[in-house]
Amino acid sequence: MMLDIQIKKKNSAILILNIFLIQLFTSVILYYLHLISNYFLIWSVVYYVLTFFCAIAQSGISDSFGRKKNLFTASLSVLLAGLYLGIMFFIDIKNIQFHSFLLKEFLGVFPICFFLGISGNAIPIARAGIADLKIHDFRTAMGWSTIAIGFGWIAAVLLGLILSFWKVLFTIIFLQLLILYIIKKKFIDSKDNIRKTSKDFKKIFNVISNSYKWFGSMFLTAGGSAAILAYLLSETTFYQIFSSNEIELQSLSIKIAGVLMAVGYALGVLIQWIMSFSDKKGIKYGIIISLISLFILFAFNNLYGKFDFFYFSLKNSITLKGFFEFFFAFGNGFFVPSLFSLMSKKLKVNHFGKLFGAIDSTDTLALGFSFFTFYLKNKLILFKNYNNFFSVFLFIISCIFYIIVIKKFSSYEKKS
Repeated sequence: MMLDIQIKKKNSAILILNIFLIQLFTSVILYYLHLISNYFLIWSVVYYVLTFFCAIAQSGISDSFGRKKNLFTASLSVLLAGLYLGIMFFIDIKNIQFHSFLLKEFLGVFPICFFLGISGNAIPIARAGIADLKIHDFRTAMGWSTIAIGFGWIAAVLLGLILSFWKVLFTIIFLQLLILYIIKKKFIDSKDNIRKTSKDFKKIFNVISNSYKWFGSMFLTAGGSAAILAYLLSETTFYQIFSSNEIELQSLSIKIAGVLMAVGYALGVLIQWIMSFSDKKGIKYGIIISLISLFILFAFNNLYGKFDFFYFSLKNSITLKGFFEFFFAFGNGFFVPSLFSLMSKKLKVNHFGKLFGAIDSTDTLALGFSFFTFYLKNKLILFKNYNNFFSVFLFIISCIFYIIVIKKFSSYEKKS
């Protein structure tokens, strides 16, 4: 069944809304884990590990069996995680005495991480669904979906600042129920009406195995490994800068710089989309903008307060630091969508889910890596003294890999 342009536009709007609401719901859950566990950071890592291993497999399944049912199932599992969080908070499991500490933690938190990580990878499926429609090019699909993720996080912060926990939870549950209804009733998938036989479902393990093999072969291919490493290191730097702006991990409060980074990224995507840069130019311009901004930010962090006049003029200013971080994120809005657009040039549509799964898995690994560096910063004096330098070093290495990617994939744009 071929979809007309109006149906495609409606599907695209539904998928972007779904990405926004999934990120909103997930952010709220992760921020509020501390209400039921003193070890919420450890459980957050468990969620990231589960997501890392499951995103590629689940996205690969959606490539073979259709987006709609897999998207509905993944979105439903996110809702179940939120409901379970509410139940655990209501019964106040944090203060209930258990004979076994591990039993208490597993009963209270593990199901939440399980629902989010094992079957909650709706975002790469939705991203692949946008790319399937072909009303946007791959770079646009990548860019707009990432903007939706950023604003989903911002919305979680804003809700936490103005509403109590229960009001936040009721709000996101209502919104998640709404998007589930919309997916079920309004989203049209050409594969949805194809009856699946038991023989088809027996192929699921082969599909999962082939998804990991595909990721492995892509990584081992010249240029593929450079692309993944470039993205991993640049995203690690992004998360290090972004996370350093949080006032405290246990709250939904954030400094203005974090919001400016999200807006900067969105503006970068918008401008490179309007001006229609080639993928190669998008990468080049983006890494130049981000690298210059990072060097200025590095100098600002190290000189701040060392000179009386400089200190006096900037003493109460978060805005200037946020300005540099804004432009660092602005450059990311150029090169991240362009990177995967370049890689997608020789991919068939039925591999888009696996590519977005690889993107999400790498992004999750980068987030975990940035948390690990913060841990080292707190534990090792040497690392603490050179933390800013380490961020710059990581990004310079990522820029080298981006240059390799441009050279390896340069023929793609000429042939496409």
